[in-house]
Amino acid sequence: RRSRDARAIAKKTAHGRSVAAGQWAWAEWEALVRLWTAGVAVPYPVQLDGTELLMELIVDAAGDPAPRLAQTRPDPDLLADYFAQLREAMTSLAAGGWVHGDLSPYNLLATGERIVLIDLPQIIDLAANPAGFDFLLRDCRNVCSWFRSRGLAVDEQELFGELVAHAF
Repeated sequence: RRSRDARAIAKKTAHGRSVAAGQWAWAEWEALVRLWTAGVAVPYPVQLDGTELLMELIVDAAGDPAPRLAQTRPDPDLLADYFAQLREAMTSLAAGGWVHGDLSPYNLLATGERIVLIDLPQIIDLAANPAGFDFLLRDCRNVCSWFRSRGLAVDEQELFGELVAHAF
């Protein structure tokens, strides 16, 4: 049956798309559960039902859905605090042997004074993936570039070095 599913996915049949959607949802569910359990700032995973993933709604002080970090203009103190929170989250990921793999200001929610990582189905195992450390460096480059453009003096090589030191 699995070979049938693999062929259907490769041929992009309706069944293949359905199987792929289920695998994608399961991957994100597994990532959310692992990271939530490890204490990383991610939405609380509530339930998985087929391809539907129910998780905590991250809201701002007014109760509206929290904006992506890229949509915000934090003052210098909050910007530094956001970066410290992000460094802590990335350190927790690296210590667990993981890397987000697509981390950017578009995959971070800013809710008041809190940063939350989202969009996790592509989480990468640093040890198993030969390009794991390349993805880690790219994540460092993406986030440091955004914070530098807002006036915070951060260095992606320094962050990368810190994360590698905590990996595994």
